[in-house]
Amino acid sequence: MASKRHKRKTGYTIMIVSDSVEKNQKKIHINTGILSIVAFVLLVVAICYAEYTTILMHGATERSETYVGEIARLQRENEELLSAKETLEKQVANLNQTLSQREEQVQMQEETIQAAVETENMPKGFPVSGAAQIKETGAEDDTGLQPEQARKEIIFIAAVQTNVTATGAGTVLEVKEAGEEPANVSIDHGNGYVSMYRNMGEPKVAVGSQVENGTAIFEIGEGNAEIGYSVSKDGNYLDPMEIIEIKG
Repeated sequence: MASKRHKRKTGYTIMIVSDSVEKNQKKIHINTGILSIVAFVLLVVAICYAEYTTILMHGATERSETYVGEIARLQRENEELLSAKETLEKQVANLNQTLSQREEQVQMQEETIQAAVETENMPKGFPVSGAAQIKETGAEDDTGLQPEQARKEIIFIAAVQTNVTATGAGTVLEVKEAGEEPANVSIDHGNGYVSMYRNMGEPKVAVGSQVENGTAIFEIGEGNAEIGYSVSKDGNYLDPMEIIEIKG
């Protein structure tokens, strides 16, 4: 029977030599088994570190992809919001334009209504019931009615058997009988309008009387054919010829 041979374990010795004068020497004996264990532990640590690093990198990659996807989503949402903002801005601009147009229309309507109110009570009628002509004034030998320039008065010459008539509806404010001066009748038409009539005849209306357009104020005879006519608005005299509506 063959004898068993024992394999001899190899060992290693590390010698550390000093360069000092004493020349001390140190020997460190390393067992191969221990060295193998240390090497194995280092290898395991290296593998674990590499795996850990791989896991970290993989997680970082996944997070990076998640962030990229989130950024892309936020960019899309931002673009959608910008588009919605532009749409809303256009709608607001259109609404502002429409509102501006409506305001202009309302303003025009208010101005039209105001103009209508201003002229609603304006005495626009002709102050004579029949034919009449405007008297040319300024002759030195003219002893008839002379226009009062401050009142922008116009003198009409009417035909006999016609009437001096109210030029609009209103209330008689003043009546002065004729004497050395012509009779004077004033009518309040409302909204600041007042018409005034001068004639040498006898007034046919009294203070406080309600008159309509065409109501007789004086009757024209042989001696009172001339009529002085003027109109004021809030105390300011107007040109009667710019107000009178001549029909026919």
